[in-house]
Amino acid sequence: MLALALTLLLAAVAYFLLVTLVDLFPLNNVRDAKREEQRTEVAINAPMMTLPAVLLALAAVLSVPALGYVAGALELLFAAGGLVLWWMPYLIGVAAPWATAGTGTTWAELHARTYAQTLIVLPRIGDRPRPNLEHMILHGLMLAGGVCAVLAAARL
Repeated sequence: MLALALTLLLAAVAYFLLVTLVDLFPLNNVRDAKREEQRTEVAINAPMMTLPAVLLALAAVLSVPALGYVAGALELLFAAGGLVLWWMPYLIGVAAPWATAGTGTTWAELHARTYAQTLIVLPRIGDRPRPNLEHMILHGLMLAGGVCAVLAAARL
């Protein structure tokens, strides 16, 4: 379970870096992002996303299950943030207040400009922004990694 958890946690980080930095249109839409925006996103999110894998590895090496539980909880917390950001507007029509903080735009406007042209497999619900496949994959990796980290911690 430990190997699977670490693999999933690191796969989520690698996938995040790939879709943030490499143009894979129509999976993502980084071609419209400025290089500085990409660097900022990586500088903020990659260290946070890597932390659960580091904590889980330390938990295994030091035989301290509590670190593994923290790793799983952090990964699930990060995944929950992504799910709130993407699924709340889709399912209930309300955007997270922090979704576009400081940008001077709404989530619907940002989504229409940057994500609406990417691969989206979910049916429409009125004019609500829909989660795209890129983020559905990322959130799936994060959820699976978080659950597996908790299960791995229980076996330490």
